Amino acid sequence: MEKNFEEKIKELEREVLLLKIELQNTKLREIEKEKSLNNYVRDLDKAKELNLNSVFREQELKNLATSWERIVDELAHSINTDVYVAVSSMSKFLDNPKIKKANYHTRQIRDLTNLLLLFLKRDDIEYSNEFTEFALSEVVAEQIALIKDGISTLRISSDEHEESLLKMVIPVTIIGETKIAINEEFADAIPLVIKDLVRNAMKHTPDHDPKVEITLTESELFVEVMIHNNGAISEKLANWFNKSSLEDPENMSKSSKVGLRVVKKWVDLLKIETRYLRDENNDTTTVKLNFPKRISYEKN
Repeated sequence: MEKNFEEKIKELEREVLLLKIELQNTKLREIEKEKSLNNYVRDLDKAKELNLNSVFREQELKNLATSWERIVDELAHSINTDVYVAVSSMSKFLDNPKIKKANYHTRQIRDLTNLLLLFLKRDDIEYSNEFTEFALSEVVAEQIALIKDGISTLRISSDEHEESLLKMVIPVTIIGETKIAINEEFADAIPLVIKDLVRNAMKHTPDHDPKVEITLTESELFVEVMIHNNGAISEKLANWFNKSSLEDPENMSKSSKVGLRVVKKWVDLLKIETRYLRDENNDTTTVKLNFPKRISYEKN
């Protein structure tokens, strides 16, 4: 009996030891849980602080953007006033070819300024339900003539290149109807897009024997415009325009960069699918645009 009693004591001692070990492990687990909880609380506090700073920064950027929009808006209105006076004055002397040319380019400044104002206020304006209809083939022909009239604005570094571009004939192939319709408020954006892309094609041709050709093809829902030139643009430029890279292309003139930024803004806004295709093997570039036959701007 005494032996059984001793065994019972030993068994109880083992149980107590196991309980102590379990209690110790439980305490350790609780300590780990408390540490984890403290880490979570610290991370949460940091996240809240970062979020608060982010909100403040976002509001600061919004205020800055609003301030700049107001400045640009006032500047554009000021430019428009001066342009209106200039156009009115020149309209009396349009029988002079040089004044007629200057008048046309001045009116282009007016139209571009109006587009800038429209872009800034695009979601605050009540639009009419009127649509402007025009043939893209006529827009292309008109913009080619305008570019050649103002060839010096291309800022070509070589006189030989400039002379070659002036002599160059740009063949335009038309397959089907090329008419599209767009909200009348946005009609001036279409010539702007075409002009800057044709300008860019001309700038990226070789000095001697430059080649640019344009094809317009009608499909059921779109009019496709392909602007093709000899001379492959850089891969960085193509990737930047096609949005597969945010990195600004190197060795690109400021005027080209500004022009293509404007094009990107408008084709995105009006949902005109546009893509640069470069062929390094054949040393050519093609920019492809799909103009919907009816372009209707939708506010955000």
